[in-house]
Amino acid sequence: MFKKIIFIHGLWLLNALFSSPFSEAKTPLGDDYSRERLQTIAEQHIIALAQIKPQQELQVQAIDLDARIGERYCAQPPELSTASEPPFNRQVTVQLKCPAPALWTQYVHVRIDKLSPIVVANSHIARGQIITATDVSTELRPQHFVRARYVEAPELVIGSRSKRTIRQGLPINLSQLCMVCKGDSVTIIAKINGLTIKTVGEALEDGGLGENIRVRNRKSGRLLSAQVTAVETVAVNI
Repeated sequence: MFKKIIFIHGLWLLNALFSSPFSEAKTPLGDDYSRERLQTIAEQHIIALAQIKPQQELQVQAIDLDARIGERYCAQPPELSTASEPPFNRQVTVQLKCPAPALWTQYVHVRIDKLSPIVVANSHIARGQIITATDVSTELRPQHFVRARYVEAPELVIGSRSKRTIRQGLPINLSQLCMVCKGDSVTIIAKINGLTIKTVGEALEDGGLGENIRVRNRKSGRLLSAQVTAVETVAVNI
């Protein structure tokens, strides 16, 4: 009888030990989250949500969390959310929340850079120089540095003439180019009732992409207002 009481008492002690509120036993599905892992999870979350154009690339970088933050346990993957909706600005805050059992929350700030293609000068381009394919190339630059008048595709500027000196490595700006220059022979394109008519004219002034200039139809001698659509090409509305 005495041995039986001791055995029961021993079982009671074991049960009390493992069911103690001070015990931090982890469930098999749980995991530890270091500050580096939290940062990586936040970055991946933004990459999955961010909206970019087909020709763009995305760079995200989490701002380092305080080095004093140690590992945190969560019985299930943390819940992720952001206060703002995509498309995001250049910085967004990701909330990582562990619902159970620790009930902790961590905020991670993530920087976002959308890289857009721009055309840059491969070498020094002199004023009046006709731009060739070897003179330019495409690089990716942060979107907030890309101005509206920068060129995205090299084929748009090949054959145009530089109106000023362009230094090596600098982006090509449409205002620096003469895609149709005064005195140039130009192709005049007109659309009438679904038909496209082409004729030859002479540019009476310089023009860049999208600008309206005066041209003379060489066959009729008629003066026209036309829009520059490409190198040595203009369009008129009839």
